Amino acid sequence: MNKTMNTGNRFLDSLKRVLVRFKDAGFGIKFIKNLPKVADYFSDKNVSILGKSKLLLSFIVTLIYFVFAIDVIPEVLFGPIGFLDDIFVIIWMIGIVNEELSKYSGPQDFSSKSNKKVYKDSNIIDDVTYSIKDDN
Repeated sequence: MNKTMNTGNRFLDSLKRVLVRFKDAGFGIKFIKNLPKVADYFSDKNVSILGKSKLLLSFIVTLIYFVFAIDVIPEVLFGPIGFLDDIFVIIWMIGIVNEELSKYSGPQDFSSKSNKKVYKDSNIIDDVTYSIKDDN
């Protein structure tokens, strides 16, 4: 009985983490908005291999899960409840992809002097002029 409770609690904790990721992804809206960044994300040399592999692996796992007829909760036996595991995998993938792409600032603009993409940090303000005046 205790093993069953521990297994159930671990499953519910993982489901909670996935749902929090999906909520942070704006219920998929931010995911759709971030999709155009994927090509720049994979071609950018400043992005770590771990981040790229995490994104690629989530795409591959989701694709494999839907291509092969292996289900954790089969629709044949459980009817509409069998789609819960499919929804779970989609939500997991959307959360992972959105998490990685939202951290990526991407190419902000093109340099006016060349056609090279310039990557800028969104926390840095460029082209600011200031002066200090003395009240005396």
